[in-house]
Amino acid sequence: MRRTRLWGLLWMSFFFELQNVAKSQEKKYERIEGQSLEVDCPFNVKMYQYSQKEWQKLTEGKKPLTLARTERNSGQTNKVQVGRYFLEDIPGEGLLVVRMTDLRQEDSGLYQCVIYQPPKEPLMLHRLIRLVVKKDPASDSNPTEKVPEIPTIPPITTKARGKLPISPNAVTQPWFTSTASLSSPNLRVNSTHGTDVIRISLISIITIVVCGILTKSLVFTVLLVVTQRSFGP
Repeated sequence: MRRTRLWGLLWMSFFFELQNVAKSQEKKYERIEGQSLEVDCPFNVKMYQYSQKEWQKLTEGKKPLTLARTERNSGQTNKVQVGRYFLEDIPGEGLLVVRMTDLRQEDSGLYQCVIYQPPKEPLMLHRLIRLVVKKDPASDSNPTEKVPEIPTIPPITTKARGKLPISPNAVTQPWFTSTASLSSPNLRVNSTHGTDVIRISLISIITIVVCGILTKSLVFTVLLVVTQRSFGP
């Protein structure tokens, strides 16, 4: 009984040690949605120069999921693309370059580079890759409200009116302005401009009136004389 318990304790401690070793061999990468991940997986050129390589995602309790695999290599650089996954096998440098683009949150998880050698189990080339994809903080912020654009009214342009043609025979007369002050009982007119013109117009009016009166008087006198002669003895 004591030996059984002892073996059980030793096995549990060994199991936890394996987990700690595995965690210590992980390399963590943190990315934001939309970014890319690039990982270099070195390998032994002499042993695996012509071998196929794979990029796998590990899920607890499930078989590793192969995301991309290189073609059989002839010693030359080999490139493969499967969706968002890119593999570049460079035998001359003993390097497998893995690239993932347009990362999403569901891409978070554990990955590994392996040598594909069926029927044997895949051989891990590099330590495990822990990928953590975080949500873009910019997508959480509220989008700025768009201010509706106010239609602008185009400026109204008016054509300048042309000046009226001036006839060479046209006579221009000065425009006189006068100021008058009225006081009671007498009416007084004070003019500042055109005083001579006003006086001439008054004299003309008086002359016309007097001539009219004289003409009527002369006509009346002639009629009176003619009438007396016609009815006289």
